[in-house]
Amino acid sequence: MENRRKHHQCGSTEQKVDQIEKENRPGKKRNEIKFFKYSENDLFRAVHSIKSGEISLNYASKLYGIPKSTLSNKLNKKVPMERKMGPTTILTKEEEEELVIWILNKAKLGFPLSGEDVKDSIQNVLKQCPRPNPFKDDRPGKKWLALFLSRHPEVVKRNAEAISKARATVTKHSITEWFAELKEYLHSTNAIDIFEDPKRILNCDETGCLTCPDTGKILGPKNYKNLYEISAGKQKEAITVLCNYSADGSTMPPMVVYPYKRMPDKIIKNMPDDWAVGRSDSGWMVSATFYEYVTKFMLPWLQKRQVKFPVILFLDGHKSHLSLQLSRFCSQNEIIVYCLPPNATHMMQPCDVSIFRPLKAAWKKVVRHSRQDRVTINKQNFCSFFKKAFDAVTADSIKNGFRACGLCPLDENAVDYSKCISVRRAEIENDSDDNEEKTPSNEDYKVAKSVVEYSIGVAKLQDFRNHLEQGTCAEGDDKSLFFFGKNAFPETDAINHPENNPNSAADDTKNQLVVILWGRNKQR
Repeated sequence: MENRRKHHQCGSTEQKVDQIEKENRPGKKRNEIKFFKYSENDLFRAVHSIKSGEISLNYASKLYGIPKSTLSNKLNKKVPMERKMGPTTILTKEEEEELVIWILNKAKLGFPLSGEDVKDSIQNVLKQCPRPNPFKDDRPGKKWLALFLSRHPEVVKRNAEAISKARATVTKHSITEWFAELKEYLHSTNAIDIFEDPKRILNCDETGCLTCPDTGKILGPKNYKNLYEISAGKQKEAITVLCNYSADGSTMPPMVVYPYKRMPDKIIKNMPDDWAVGRSDSGWMVSATFYEYVTKFMLPWLQKRQVKFPVILFLDGHKSHLSLQLSRFCSQNEIIVYCLPPNATHMMQPCDVSIFRPLKAAWKKVVRHSRQDRVTINKQNFCSFFKKAFDAVTADSIKNGFRACGLCPLDENAVDYSKCISVRRAEIENDSDDNEEKTPSNEDYKVAKSVVEYSIGVAKLQDFRNHLEQGTCAEGDDKSLFFFGKNAFPETDAINHPENNPNSAADDTKNQLVVILWGRNKQR
């Protein structure tokens, strides 16, 4: 008996442990309360089916899993059809929708709003359209903004990438023309077969690497306002690295540029054997350094791999990449240097599109590990540490970059034109045109007038005409009929008195938020 009791106790204990593990399983919240076991679409279907007489209330309750009391309250209009929990919002549903559209459109056009900007706009709205609110000086706080974002998941907090005004003017047309000119040039030089071999398609660009990049958010005590991190080296020291990749996923040894006329022995000692070292007074890329890289490192590397010539090298139009000396050398050695569209490298350069981001992420990880080991990264040992990050870039990231830029395979349709501000502006204008209700003209009302006269009858229309001529609308009259008649009979005096239109006040109130927000947008 004792053995059985022990076995039973052990078994029950194991069951409890399994139950606790299931409750604490990742992706499942403990004590999660589900308020509704039916969707809002099911509720609308059930009410519609009952109203149309297709099914009874009892059957709808069983079919959709909705309580009878809920269906009864919805049918008797004791509660609104839309499900709403918690207190009412300060802005109406329509106003919040207009606010969401305004926020999204501003972000698409390159003028994103911060949380403080949105609070300023709401404060401006409440000042011009006063209404009861719990805000101090009509300005919402952090809690309102958090709840607003939870109600509208399409609006999220993101980090914005700064682009110049020149980049904002890039159009889809200019990029497609660039592709057409590239194809025409390659056909004229009988070099179009380059794109049949990814090894012959290259892209190079420089990037600056900080020896002490920002660590981001860290963990620390809650009651301390300021937390500090002691820098192991110079905070704003950056080293220029020239990276070169081919469309087959291969990585060419980089060139590290230093501001030395005579290179210290420690740098040469810590540099990998096949890497290139460059010199310039500023530490940035200059024409002489880039010429040295192409002639002494890039060309021998291609020859060693037995890459078929000619090859094409895509790069941006920086002045350090363009020199008469380099142009002659490349022409003699069948290297086609082709500049990407101006101000479009964020869309058209593989290094910027998909390679440098994982490279910088890997570099921050290397720096973080070096800080944990209490090792200082400086110019002397930079190359030995940077090699870990440089080797972390995968061949798939390189291939995806060339593919996304439409350079391998050669396809202008592969470019993400949504990055063009002009394309986004056109989409917004098209959406506004599609959603805008077309207001019927007086001629439209006159055309429909004969149909209405035939359908309603002469007696009722004459009675309505009398009311309309007197400028009155009796209690209980059809408001939509009044609005139609006001426009269908323009010869009456009532059409010149908008105060007789019961819909005018509501329309004015509905448009107040739009006028305030978009008027503020135009002033900026």
